[in-house]
Parts: sequence; C-alpha cells; structure tokens
Amino acid sequence: MIKNKLKSYLVIEILKSYFFVLISLSLLIWIVQAARFLNLVTEAGIEIEIYIKYIFFVYPKIISQLMIVSLLISLFLTIIKLQDNKELEIYWLSGISKIEISYFVLKISFAPTILALIFYVYLVPYTNYQSRMILANSEFSMVNSLVKKQNFNSPLKKLTIFVSDNDNKGNLKKIYIFEELKTIIAKKGRVLNIKDKNYLELIDGFIHEKDKNNSIAVVKFNKTLFDFTKYQTEIVKTPKLQDVSTAEIIKQKKNLINNKELKNRDYEINKRIFKPLFIPIISILCCFLFFANNEKINLNKFKIFLFSIGTIFIIFIEIILNLSVENLFFKYLLFFFPPIGIIISFYLLNNFLKKEPYIK
Repeated sequence: MIKNKLKSYLVIEILKSYFFVLISLSLLIWIVQAARFLNLVTEAGIEIEIYIKYIFFVYPKIISQLMIVSLLISLFLTIIKLQDNKELEIYWLSGISKIEISYFVLKISFAPTILALIFYVYLVPYTNYQSRMILANSEFSMVNSLVKKQNFNSPLKKLTIFVSDNDNKGNLKKIYIFEELKTIIAKKGRVLNIKDKNYLELIDGFIHEKDKNNSIAVVKFNKTLFDFTKYQTEIVKTPKLQDVSTAEIIKQKKNLINNKELKNRDYEINKRIFKPLFIPIISILCCFLFFANNEKINLNKFKIFLFSIGTIFIIFIEIILNLSVENLFFKYLLFFFPPIGIIISFYLLNNFLKKEPYIK
C-alpha cells in the first residue's frame, strides 16, 4: 500500500514537472514567434483575426520540437529535487530499490513517448496544414495601413506603391503604382472595401502600359478602381512536406522516382515515427542520478556530465535521422537503436548502481 502511494507520488511529480517545463519553454518560444509573425499584419496585410488563428495552429509544432529536451530537463530537476529534499530516502527505506524505481521511471516515460507519437504523426502535420491554408485562403487587407506615405511599399508580389501623403483615413495623394508592365500615376485616391475585398479608387491620372512590342501606351482617366485581390501576398502558401499527413506521404512514396524526393519523404517519415521512440532512453540516462556515493564520484561534476551526455544524445538523434536517408547502415541503426538502446542502457544502469555499496 505504501509502495503504491510512493509510486503514485513519483508519477505525479515527474509528469507535473514534465508538463511544466514543456509548457513554459513552448510558451516562451511561441511568444517570440508570435512577435516575429507580426510582420504578417504590418507588412503582408493579414487581418488580426487571421493572424491569431495562424499563431494558434503554430503552437503544436513548437511543443513537438521541445518534447525530448523537456523530458531531459524535467527528469533532472525532479530527481535532484527529490534528492535534495531527502524524499528518495523514503523509497529506499520502504524497500523500493534503485533499480526498481528506475524501471518505474522507464515505464512512466512511455506516456510522453505516446504523446510525442500523437503529435509527430497526426497533430503537427494537421495543424501545419491548417496554418498554411489559413494564409492561403486569406485576402489581402488593411491596405490603408500598408500604403505608408513617403515610402516605397511592396506588400504584394510584382507590385510597388509610393504615396506622397496618407491621412490614415483612407485618403491618399500623389499615388504611383508600379506593376510588372504597367505604371499608374494618380493625383488622389482612397481605399475602398467592397464585399470584404480591398480596392484603391484612383482619381485624375495616367496609365503607362508596355505591350509585347515594348511600345508604351498612355491612357488618361478621371476615375478608376485598382484591384488588390488579383495579387498574392509575399507568403509561401503551397503546403510543404511537413504539412502533409503521414498517410499521404507514405502514399506519395509509391509513385515517386526522383531520388531526392524519396529521401525527403523518408526523412519526414523517420522523424515522425522513430524520433519519439528515443524518449525512454533519455529517462534511463537520467536514472544514473540515483547514484549517491559522493566518495566514489564527485556528484556535482557527475550531474553536469550526465546532462551533457543527454544533450549530446539529442544531437545524436538528429544526426542519425539525417544519415538514415543517405546510408543503409544508419537506416537500420535508426530502426533498431530504440529497443536495443533501452536494453543496453538499462543493463549499464543496473551494473553502475551496483557499484554503490549500500544499494537496496
């Protein structure tokens, strides 16, 4: 009964620490990313509502990128805290050995592993696709805020606008619009919104247009409408490989001949399926902290060493993922490393903890 309560307490402490670290780090990076993406509003003219939806769908990707490192940090913090508070001694006095508790920590790590698989295989591709479609389906807006006076504005592809004066109420003076084969000059103008589409009404001006023979035709107008909706914003709207569902990537592979495209899809599949499987090895590595004989090992230096090894191991995962699509040896290493790595690392942990004379 006491052992079950102690194990339940350990589960709560580890998972609580894990989600605290994961959410804290991800929110910090998300806020930085949200600030960086503000250029979608200020420069590309995306509506605030579209911007909020977009950054909302970006968040799961940030979480997925931090899942492994968050487990490393949280397990270190949890075990060190339990050691400093002498709470681990209660486990040893209750007859729970260090190997037994290490095995229990390993079992707990399967929860973050399954969560990571859900994120990598299903959730992140879905939210990536949704964020891409939000931009693809958004119309160019907030024209008035983008048409800054005394400045060459290029918010859209193949379009540059210069305005001499803008009263920020939609009224413009001395407007110059430069397109690929056309230049429009107008004395006045104003921003219009018709059926949620943005137009620029131009008054008293000229249109200079180059034809196929490089001749320039000049047309004078009293009033005309310039349509912004035919242009695309400077945003990549085509779904990238990371936005495609896992099932679709596997389906696409069957019809591909191009070696580079095959490698790109192999990498994406390997990353989604195999990267989360390294999480249990990280948990075993952290269990080396249970060694408490300061006479045999300088524990402060040992903690730094272990954390460095954990960091190197995370980098090692990325290296294997990249090499797995280039070399057959690393491909099989990626496939078999997670299960074999768990067995070997737990065996090494068992032998290491036995060096401690008072191990239970």
